[in-house]
Amino acid sequence: MNKVVISVLFATALAGCSNQAVTQLSEKDNWAGLASYDVEAGNRPRSAEDLDKLGASSAEAQHDYLTAYQSHMKEYCNPDNAYKAGILGKPYNAVCIDDSPRGWEYKQNWETGLEAGNFN
Repeated sequence: MNKVVISVLFATALAGCSNQAVTQLSEKDNWAGLASYDVEAGNRPRSAEDLDKLGASSAEAQHDYLTAYQSHMKEYCNPDNAYKAGILGKPYNAVCIDDSPRGWEYKQNWETGLEAGNFN
């Protein structure tokens, strides 16, 4: 029972941290930072409606976000970076594995890193 309570509290704390990061980035109009955060968290690009709710209501702000998202995805999801992500125990990243052209290679390198870091 204690494990369940601790797990719920931990998940709630993590959700609070992620929401806090999104809030801080959007309050600073840091759309490139939000895009980087989303890629690294494995979040797919935010819709125009979601961006508008966060304060990116101009076409320029939304363009900045989407351009930064694509750019960071290309850099971050490079299969050469996946081994390090695995070693660090980073979770499955659907953006890098499912949505990038070399996702299969990223996944293989990530899994190898997980095994090396004993996270399996």
